[in-house]
Amino acid sequence: MKKTRLLIFSVMAAFPALSFGQAKEYLVEDANEYFKAGRYWDAFFLYRDIAKLPEYQGNYEIESQIKNSSRAMYLWKKTEDFRVIKKYDLAKQNLTELIRINPTDPNRGQLPRITLEQASELHRMAWKQRTYEATAEMLQKAIGLYHLAMNEGLKDESLKVLIRQCEASLEKTGVIQVKPPTSYGINTTGENASERTRSVEIIKN
Repeated sequence: MKKTRLLIFSVMAAFPALSFGQAKEYLVEDANEYFKAGRYWDAFFLYRDIAKLPEYQGNYEIESQIKNSSRAMYLWKKTEDFRVIKKYDLAKQNLTELIRINPTDPNRGQLPRITLEQASELHRMAWKQRTYEATAEMLQKAIGLYHLAMNEGLKDESLKVLIRQCEASLEKTGVIQVKPPTSYGINTTGENASERTRSVEIIKN
């Protein structure tokens, strides 16, 4: 009778331990989900709490994720800051590094959007330059960035219109002649980057 009671007590005592162990695993899963979803603040503090548990003290993966979460918060903040002051190359550098740390970051789609903003800014400022040569150079850069935005995955038919506008402006400068076929033949879904480059071949007089 005593042996039976001891066995029942042992089984019952095992359940809380099992549940507690499972709870710890769920904590790690939650932290990982926060990180993947770009909730780096939540991920950072949860990983930090997990690292205090005896089973995870000194755990390489948890320690790495604490650093990654902190770094990701910093990179996204810098991306936003540089974007506001129109330092687009620096904004893209920070966002690209963030995507390397977390390929599932929900803001990864902003990369071509930043490229588009940079192209639009060059396009807008082109005719404010003092010489036709400077205007033509800026328009060429804008065209390249519009194509880059498409290469980075931006699917927007208005990009074709913007490229045509830049090409027409290039013709007006008298500095550069756009050699046909131009962007009118661009297929943004089926061709490779080299074919797109040839479709807007630019020659100087």
